[in-house]
Amino acid sequence: MQGLHMTKNAAALAAGLLLGGAAIASHAAPLAATTDAALARQMAARPAHGWMAAIIKTRGPLTPAQRAQLAGLGAETVRDLSLIHSLELRVPTRNLARLAALPFVTHLSSDGEVTKCDEFTTEGSGAIGAWLQYGLTGQGVTVAVVDSGIGGNDDVQQPYTGGGNRVIAGVNFVPDHPGAPLPPNGGGDSNDHCGHGTHVAGIISGTGKSSTDDPNSHDRKYYRHFYGVAPGVSLVNVRVLDQQGSGTVGQVVAGLQWVVANAKTYKIRVVNLSLGHSVGESYTTDPLCQAVEAAYRAGIVVVCAAGNDGRLNPTVNTPGLDNEGWGTAYGSINSPGNDPYVITVGAMKGSAYDSNGAYQVSGRSEDRIATYSGRGPSRLDLVAKPDLVAPGNQIISTLAGGSYLDAGHSNTNQIPEAAYMVKTDPNHISDRYFRLSGTSMAAPVVAGAAALMLQQYPSLSPDTIKARLMVSADKWLDPQGNADPFTYGTGYLDIPAALNCTVTTSQPALSPTLYLDSSGNFAIEMDPSVFGSRALWGTRAIWGSGTITDTRAIWGSRAIWGSASDTAASRAIWGSTGVAEERAIWGSRAIWGSTSVSSSSSSTASSVDLSSIAINGE
Repeated sequence: MQGLHMTKNAAALAAGLLLGGAAIASHAAPLAATTDAALARQMAARPAHGWMAAIIKTRGPLTPAQRAQLAGLGAETVRDLSLIHSLELRVPTRNLARLAALPFVTHLSSDGEVTKCDEFTTEGSGAIGAWLQYGLTGQGVTVAVVDSGIGGNDDVQQPYTGGGNRVIAGVNFVPDHPGAPLPPNGGGDSNDHCGHGTHVAGIISGTGKSSTDDPNSHDRKYYRHFYGVAPGVSLVNVRVLDQQGSGTVGQVVAGLQWVVANAKTYKIRVVNLSLGHSVGESYTTDPLCQAVEAAYRAGIVVVCAAGNDGRLNPTVNTPGLDNEGWGTAYGSINSPGNDPYVITVGAMKGSAYDSNGAYQVSGRSEDRIATYSGRGPSRLDLVAKPDLVAPGNQIISTLAGGSYLDAGHSNTNQIPEAAYMVKTDPNHISDRYFRLSGTSMAAPVVAGAAALMLQQYPSLSPDTIKARLMVSADKWLDPQGNADPFTYGTGYLDIPAALNCTVTTSQPALSPTLYLDSSGNFAIEMDPSVFGSRALWGTRAIWGSGTITDTRAIWGSRAIWGSASDTAASRAIWGSTGVAEERAIWGSRAIWGSTSVSSSSSSTASSVDLSSIAINGE
C-alpha cells in the first residue's frame, strides 16, 4: 500500500465525508448501525405524528408471524423487493425505532426520492469512428433505460434498418398520482410525460431519422444529423420516474428487479441509470446500490450518472475560486454512482458552440469538465469516482413532444429547425429535438459505447467492459496541467480506443477506495481478494497483474492518472513517492473542497435533476 499524504484540513474534511456530513443525536446511536442517516435523524427527533416510506432488509423470507409484527406497528407493505431481500413499507414515523429493533430486520433505509441527473452529437465521443472503421451500431444488444419512460419520437421508436419497433418492451412502476394503487406487475402507462427518458434514449440509440434525407429522394432537406452512439440497439423502457422526473427508491429497485428477471428474455446487456440521490448511507446497505449490484451480478453492464452537485457554491460565482469560480465540491457523487461495481460517468463540455449547438472548435482538445459534474471520492465509503467522463453539456437529442420539459423549457432549450434543415423558416422550432445538459446526458454516451463493445465481442463481461473503457480513456488534465482523478476519473471516453483495447479481467473491476491508515495518512485500499495478491498502483495493473492480459499498467505505461510531471506537486498521483506532505494534493486547495465538504445534503429521495444547471447547461 502506498500512502496518500494530506494536510490536516484535508484530513478533517475527509473525516466529514466518512461521517456523511451529519451528526446524529446520541440517543439514536444504538440504531445507527441499522439505519441510514435520514432515518436516524427522524428517530432522534422522536416524532409523534406522520408517516414515512422505508425499505427494510430482512434475514430471509418473512413468516406470517413476522408479517403480523409489522402490521402491529402499523406498517403497510407497498411491494416486495426480493432482488435485494427487502420490503418497501409505509410506516408511522413514531414506530421507526421499534421497526428497526425487530430481530428479523437487519437494516432500515429511507425510501427517498430519486431524481434524474441531466446535447448530443457524435463529434465528442468518437462514435462516428466506430461506425466507419468497425461497422458497429449496437445491433443485437438491448439496453434498458431506467428513467421517466420513452416517448413516441421516431428516432428512438423506429429501427435503424427494417421495420418493427425498437422499443421491444415497456413497463411502468409509477402510480398514476400520489396515493394511487401501484401498477400491477409493471403495467400501465410507460410513456414519457417528463421528457428526460426520451432524451437519454436518443443519446444511446437515436437513428437520426428525423434529420436524415430519404435515400430514394433527390431533395436534400438536412445538412446536420443527430444520431445516438449505438443506433442499432434495441431498447427496453422501464419507467420509474414521474412527470417531474422524481420517483422513490422502491420504484427504481422494482424497475431493476424487473430488468434482472427479464434480462434473458429481452437480451438486456446494458442498463442506464441517469438518476440518483445524495449519499445518505454506505453503498453496502443502500437499497439502490444493492439493486445495481444485483444487476451487475446478473451479467448486466450498469452505467450511472455521477450527479450534478460538483459546485461548492451552487448559486454564487466568485472570481478567483477554482472550478471557474464556483469552487469544487469534492465528495459530491450521487447514489448509486458511489457503488464500486458500476461505471460512473462525469460530464464534459465542448469548448465552444455556435447558436445552433455546433462545435466552433474542431475536435475536443479544448473541452473542459462541466463545473456541475459530481466529484469523488464518495461520501462515507471514499470510493474513487467518477470512473471516466464523457460529453454531457448542451446535448441535442430526441424530444418527447408535449412533455413536462418540452412545455416548461421550450424558450431556453428548444433548437430552431435551421440548426439542421436546409430550407426552413428561421422562426420555426424543432418538434423532434431538444437540448439538455448534465451527467444524465454523459452516462448514456458510455452506455451506448458499451453496446458497441458487446456487439463486437458478445462474450465480454461487465468487468472487462469497465476495464477497457477506463484503460482506453483519454488521460485528461485541467487547464493548469494538473491531473485530478476525482474530477476526470481515468479520463475522457474514447470509443475507438475502447474497441481497440484487448485488456480482460476475470475478477471484479471495482473502483478503488481510500482509507485512513494508522499514521493518519490516506492510502489506496489494496484488498488482495479484490485486486489480486500482487496488485500495485503505478507500475502494475490496477486489478492485479495476474488478471489482466497485458503487463502494462492499466492506465498505460505512465503513472495511474498521468505522468509524474502532470500533477500540481510534480509527483505521480499515487505512484511510489506519494505527494508532497504539506501541499494540497491537487494544487492549492484541499482534495475534499476549498472550505467544506460538498454543500449538498443527504437526500431521502431518488430523482433526476431538473435544476436550471442541468436543464440549461453552461
